[in-house]
Amino acid sequence: MIFAWVFVASFITWYVIKMIMGVRVSEEEEYTGLDLTECGMEAYPEFTGTMGSGK
Repeated sequence: MIFAWVFVASFITWYVIKMIMGVRVSEEEEYTGLDLTECGMEAYPEFTGTMGSGK
């Protein structure tokens, strides 16, 4: 009974959040990376660019 209650309540909550504001970021933000779009900086700068990637 507890599992059923939690499942239904969670499903309803998730559905409401999805309808109001969405649960995914835009395709552009996904490509750029959330660290850059939300925080304004790269999370691992040593792995990007010409120095860290070996390119």
